Amino acid sequence: MPFALTLVRLEEALRKPGCAVCRLEHEAALSAVDNLLWEQTNDPQTRQNVRQAGGFCPEHTRLLTAMELSRSGPVLGVNLIYESLIESTLEDLRQRRAARKAPWTGWFRRAQPPVAMQCPICQQVHQAGMNILSSLMQALEERDERLREAYLQSDGICLRHLRGWLDAPGERFPRATDFVLEDTMERLKTQRGHMLEYIRKHNWEYREEALTPEERRAWIKVLTLFTGLPAERFDHHLPEF
Repeated sequence: MPFALTLVRLEEALRKPGCAVCRLEHEAALSAVDNLLWEQTNDPQTRQNVRQAGGFCPEHTRLLTAMELSRSGPVLGVNLIYESLIESTLEDLRQRRAARKAPWTGWFRRAQPPVAMQCPICQQVHQAGMNILSSLMQALEERDERLREAYLQSDGICLRHLRGWLDAPGERFPRATDFVLEDTMERLKTQRGHMLEYIRKHNWEYREEALTPEERRAWIKVLTLFTGLPAERFDHHLPEF
């Protein structure tokens, strides 16, 4: 995606609640599932990738079915993908069953750790997220004042993405990295102060002291920093299995 277009999308995402990178990753997941259902269902390489991964993670399996049910009704894509997946799964289980009946072979196979394959949609989403994060850092490094102001007014980026950026090999955009790191630390320290006051004022001894709006909402802002989710996602509704 062209850099200028990425910045436009980033600015739009920064003006919405939650981590902008998480939001754009979600959009990337929607796009990946859409392409899979309508263009890649019968693609041999795509099928091979899905078989090697053993299917999709629970979150993206649900997204896959929700998208197909909401758009077309018949779940033909899901049937095509998982019929093929059943075939490869049965072959894997047959081999494991045979290995259990052959003592030496069975011991050797059980001694080998399984190769961990990531959900294909997760792979695409992760790469999209790193590209978006890189674009954000590049714009901040180049002192894009419009984007910088949007960032300061936003909920920031979540700790998962910040840690992923800091752990990535190679030093890139040092001024921008320092800026985001310091901003995140300041946000955390500020909200910790509000949370300590929230805790103190719930002590019986200080029950007459009123909570400020900042103290009432500090925990939500902290959860957003830790998860990337917007404030409205933290409510009293219990998630169903």
